[in-house]
Amino acid sequence: MTRTLFSILFPVYLFLAFCLASGAAKAQPSEPITVAEIATHTQMRGHVDYYLDPEQTLTFEQVSAPDFALKFKPILTKTADFGYTSDSIWLRFRVQSTPQAGEIWRLHFRENFLKILDVYQVPQSGPARLLEHHTPDSPFGARTIRYPEVVVGFQMSPAQTDQFFIKYQSGGSSQLSFTVRSEQEFTALAARKTAKNFIYYGMLLLLVLISFAAFIATRQGIFAAYSAYGGFGLLFIMHGDGNAFQYIWPNLPLFNGYASILLGSGLIASGANFARLFLSTRKYHPVLNKLLLALILGELILVASTVVVDTQLIKKLLVLLALFGAVLFTVSGLIAARTRFKEVRFFVIAWTGAVISSAIMTSRHWFGIEISEEVQFDSMRIVFVLDAALMGAAILDRFNQMRHAQGQALQSSLQEAQRNLAMSGRLRALENKYALAVKLADHTEKRLTDTVHDLRQPLHALRLNIQRLMDGQVAGDGAVNPDQIEETFGYLETLVSKELDPVSQSGIPSVQDDSQAPVNMREILQNVHEMFQADASAKGLDLRVIPSSEPVALPALDLMRIVTNLVSNAIKYTEKGAVLFGLRHRDGALWLEVHDTGVGLPPDAFHKVLMRAVRGDDLNGAEGHGLGLSIVQGLLEKHELQLDANIRPSGGTCVRVMLRRAAED
Repeated sequence: MTRTLFSILFPVYLFLAFCLASGAAKAQPSEPITVAEIATHTQMRGHVDYYLDPEQTLTFEQVSAPDFALKFKPILTKTADFGYTSDSIWLRFRVQSTPQAGEIWRLHFRENFLKILDVYQVPQSGPARLLEHHTPDSPFGARTIRYPEVVVGFQMSPAQTDQFFIKYQSGGSSQLSFTVRSEQEFTALAARKTAKNFIYYGMLLLLVLISFAAFIATRQGIFAAYSAYGGFGLLFIMHGDGNAFQYIWPNLPLFNGYASILLGSGLIASGANFARLFLSTRKYHPVLNKLLLALILGELILVASTVVVDTQLIKKLLVLLALFGAVLFTVSGLIAARTRFKEVRFFVIAWTGAVISSAIMTSRHWFGIEISEEVQFDSMRIVFVLDAALMGAAILDRFNQMRHAQGQALQSSLQEAQRNLAMSGRLRALENKYALAVKLADHTEKRLTDTVHDLRQPLHALRLNIQRLMDGQVAGDGAVNPDQIEETFGYLETLVSKELDPVSQSGIPSVQDDSQAPVNMREILQNVHEMFQADASAKGLDLRVIPSSEPVALPALDLMRIVTNLVSNAIKYTEKGAVLFGLRHRDGALWLEVHDTGVGLPPDAFHKVLMRAVRGDDLNGAEGHGLGLSIVQGLLEKHELQLDANIRPSGGTCVRVMLRRAAED
């Protein structure tokens, strides 16, 4: 019987001993956080205990009572994290200072805002002190230490151990990490972090302002969408850092608690809108366009649902939607890259980085993977800067690709128009002379090359006018004047006779008239206007002439060559706007002026293009042979005339030639 009794009581004894041992272990307080003069501590495991208060009714007096001590449990992770809970969370820990430690300390939380926060210090002797008290209605100015993140100051004598209690409630994730820092260390850290943050803000703000200025200048919606995306990104990071609460809305604590939903939703929606415009999904990918529109609509519905749905759940869903949006934008870019790789390559790279950052956030908030908030926010900062820079590069790259494609299309259209022009007998004879001039250009060097250059544009204009005349355009808008065609024929035949006959001996009467009889400028200007009207119209330019009957003492052919080369150059290097030419009296002199709204040249480049075979396309992308201005310069030197140019920084050029009035000779 004794053995039977022993076999029954011994297991009971072991069970009771185990329970007592467990209770004693629970009753043992966690190890204190030991701090020296510059020591810090971020590891909560083994140092901090917690208690969850679902009813949110417990007071400090209750949780600090001796009989309540066993209800606290140790935190087994690096930080306090209880998910998206509405419970009031109590933390308990001890801080032990060394004999060499200072007396002033900072409890630094990696949070910009907590819905509820109470921090109590219980010294070894003396009453407990309430160090900080925040409610949902507490403005930024209610903080005892003005810093974007929550910081609580306290004092401890050297070689002292005090107990601390923290009660907090978060409007989003309950993750909370803090560090005990000396006053000197915190001051140095705050200076470094503030400098780093504002350098980052400045970079992002600069990109936003540049894109907004581009929108004002070009009225392209893609720049506005990019500005909105960058603006939401900047505000979202500033809000996460706490600087938005400190500097932008310090007296709106309720809005600050809600701002992450508005800014996060705006960031995702503006990113979707930018993706739609940049990838032209409405035109090329209608299914993707619908998905992006659905994402924007979903964000709006999510924001509206906060009226009836707990905001904690909305914030958690936003983390998941951010990852979904980044993946959707990246996949959309990859689909577009199958046919338009050069246009979207930077877009895909940028959003790939955003996917990585969103995946880090999702891993932390949805799967509980231990990732510090510093890593989360630093990854977002890096991604936003790279993302913004690459998005800007993507926009510029896309516009360059479009401009190149438009240039090729325009060139192809012009070539097609030239191939379809019908030839007449006299025009064919002139083209034979032009072909002969090309064949002999290598042997006659400068003279024939200049002649070929001066024939090309007027001859092209003549082809267009003859075709329009043959098509019956002799009345109404765009009517062709046969007299003007005849005058153009006369100019070209005279130029051919004078410059080519000494070499070709083709039978055309040679005209070597260098007389300087007075020339009526009205006919010269009107002929040039008629000659180049078709070319200007083909480019969508407004070609205007200021009539003048001023007599000029210069050979008619040389004067005609000067005007045609200057007007031809202006049309060639002007993509949109107008070209205006005519005579002007300035400072007692008579000037021939040609104005355009082209891209212009750098101020120090004008004298370079006056040299032979130096082309303006080296500087602004237009095609040319580098002869036009050198021909003009040669004729002006021959007659001892002056050439000048006024290049406007905002675009456009005025080239002017000082002429001699016939009355002066």
